This record gives sequence, C-alpha cells and structure tokens, in this order.
Amino acid sequence: MISGDRDTKTTEREKQLQQRVNELTTLYEVSKILTSAMNMNRALELIVKTTAEMMGMKACGVRLLDKRTGEMILKAVYGLSQDYIHKGRVFMWKGVYKDVILKGQVAVVNDVVTDPRFDYTEEAISEGIKSMLSVGLIVGNEIIGALSVYTDRHQTFTNDQIRIFKGIANEAATVIEKAMFYEERMEKQQMDQELALAAKIQSNLMPKENPKISGYEIAAKNIPSRMVGGDFYDFIVFDDSHLGIVIADVSGKGIPGAILMASTRATLRAYLEDPHSVRDVIRRLNLILCRDTRLEQFVTLFYGMLDIPEGTFTYVNAGHNFPVLLRGHERIELRTGGPILGILNETSYEAGSVNLIEGDTILFYTDGITEAERYDEYFGVEHLLQIVESSLSRSTDSIVEKVLKEVEEFSLNSLQDDDRTIVILKKSSSLII
Repeated sequence: MISGDRDTKTTEREKQLQQRVNELTTLYEVSKILTSAMNMNRALELIVKTTAEMMGMKACGVRLLDKRTGEMILKAVYGLSQDYIHKGRVFMWKGVYKDVILKGQVAVVNDVVTDPRFDYTEEAISEGIKSMLSVGLIVGNEIIGALSVYTDRHQTFTNDQIRIFKGIANEAATVIEKAMFYEERMEKQQMDQELALAAKIQSNLMPKENPKISGYEIAAKNIPSRMVGGDFYDFIVFDDSHLGIVIADVSGKGIPGAILMASTRATLRAYLEDPHSVRDVIRRLNLILCRDTRLEQFVTLFYGMLDIPEGTFTYVNAGHNFPVLLRGHERIELRTGGPILGILNETSYEAGSVNLIEGDTILFYTDGITEAERYDEYFGVEHLLQIVESSLSRSTDSIVEKVLKEVEEFSLNSLQDDDRTIVILKKSSSLII
C-alpha cells in the first residue's frame, strides 16, 4: 500500500514536472520568436500570431491604452474578420477591460453570451467566438494594454493555461517595451537629423558677413537657445545709398519658431522693392502674417532703412524691444511704429526717423538678452545699456562680444531659455574698406 502511494506521488510529480517543462519550452519558443522583431508593428503581429498558435486558440489581439481618451486601441489581431475588428470602440472603464486595466486582474470569459462583461455579444456570435481570456501588458509597473485570446468552442480555462498565458503576456510586454524604446530612439535620431538640417538652413538665412559701408560700423550676432531658433536679423543692401536693417523675434521655439522665422523673412524680402516704403512694407507683412499664421503665433519686428549719404534712419517698430540710439549722454528710444505682427488685421503703422551724427550708436536686441536670468534676477535693459555705453570707444564687433560674454557670465553659464540676438550700428568718420 505504501509502495503504491509512493508510485502515485512519483507519477504526479513527474506529470507536474513535465507540465512545467512544457510551459518553459513554450515560453522559450515564444521569447525566441518575439525577440526577433524590433519594429513595433512587426513585433505586435508576431505577438498575436505566436500567442494564438502556441495556445491553440482561434484568435488573438493586442490593444494598447490611449491614456488621453481611455480607449483600448486595437494594434494587432490574428484570426478575426474585418467585420469583427471594426465592430466598434472599446474603453478601459467598462466590460472585460475594466477588470484587466483598472483592477489588474486576469479576465476569464467562459461564455461570451452569458458573461455580462462582454460587449458586442451579437458580433461575437456571428464571428463564432465562444470564450475569451485577457491579461494586462505591464511595462515598468504600469499596465499599458491587454493581450486577449478567443476560442471557437466553449472552454473553461485551466490554471495551467492561465499561467502560460500570463507568461506569454510578460514576454510580449518585454518585447513591446523594447520596440517602443527602439522606435523612440529611431524617432529621436531622425528628429536630431532634421533639426541639424533645419539649423543649417536657418544659419544660411542669416547674413554671412556684416555690411561694409563707408562711414559706418555694423556688427551682429545670433545665438539660438536650441539647435534652431525664432530670432533673426537681416541686412538688405539696395544699392550704395540705402541699407535695410531687420531684427525680429517670432513666437515659439524649435521647429515651429524656425518655420515662422523663415516665412517672415521670406515675405519681408519679397516686398522690399523700394527703400522709401518702410511703413507700407510692414503693413503688407502684417496682412500676410494675419492670413497665414495661427492665432497664437505672432512676430515682434523692427525694420529700419538707412540713407547712407544723408545719415537718415527711417524705421517702423512693430512691437519689438525698443532699439536705443546712444548719443553722448542721451538715450533715444526708437518707439514709433505699431502693434506686433500677425494679430490685428486692420491696423496702421507709423514711421519714425532720426538723423545720425558722428559717434551715434544704435543698439538693437531681442529679449533673450535682457531677460537672461540668474536666480530671480533679470539681466535687464539698464544693465545692457550701461555695458554698451561704457564700450562706445570699442569697435562694434568688440561691443557685441562683450555684451554676449556679460550675459553668459550673468546667467552663470546655464542653458539659455531664449534666443539671443544683438545688432550694433555706429556712425563714424572712418572709412571702412
């Protein structure tokens, strides 16, 4: 009798051991197949096909959770008709997926007709679905979706089947996590390449060198906060008698800001036919930007035209930081103009004018300079003007470099939050050749 009990126990242990070996073999085969795919779509296709075949089921599907809407989006399916696939939307807060996603449980549906959790019963009957098993896909302790299998016969799922299915789901989640990481890395690599190309294109839009004009010194520099930026400056040489100067700051950063910057520059240049039509150019530019940009997009821009022989500087300030004319101990803000561009369709702009004399220096800048931060303190306009005023005996190139160095040191060499652009125009008696 004792010997018989031992034989029975031995047989039971061998049976359990064989079942465990079968489970591990199944999981190993699943893992080997699934890890061969890095592309997300390919990985999901392999998951549903392999799971259905290994489990001996009619069909299998993967749904991933859209956190924004709560919808369970079907990403891959095997063994189901198009009619059933497009039967309707599925959400995490009701039915089977409420148990899987919100409660973290394995959902066992032995009969889709009698189980109240199962949605789309009529469609399931037409499809020939009898039973369903669903388990959550866990990535980093977070349920991101569900893996489900369907049978074409009524089935009571055993503990062994559920255990194997959970093991397959764990393997599937690992593969999905790797595929997500791989796609993110590829997308980042592609984005970096696109940003580098955009930065190169944007750099080509900036003047290659500063104009060399008899009786004047001009220097400028732009430092984007990111690989591409929204600030720009430009010099437009009409002939030997007129020079246009533009400095602008567009809303937004990165690619959107760069696109608006390039569009603004191109549109402005398209209208620069007559050096005397400063106000009209800005009015027409505003109309185009109001028509072609979104409500939240706008541009602050200063456009001035220098009559080289006469020393007259005519300008329009469209909501930009006021350039300042420094003349001895006097500071003259170039305020005349109108509102920012791209917001008000029906608006008018006024032109201002100053006559430059020897020693006059005009400082143009964007708010990335004056709003550079250190703790709770801003660099500020006054600080900027003091630096420029103390450096007026220097060349314009030297003044530009000194300002940018001071801004960098003030902000403790931290990453800048905004683009920084500065332009210096000085009227001198020396001839620049």
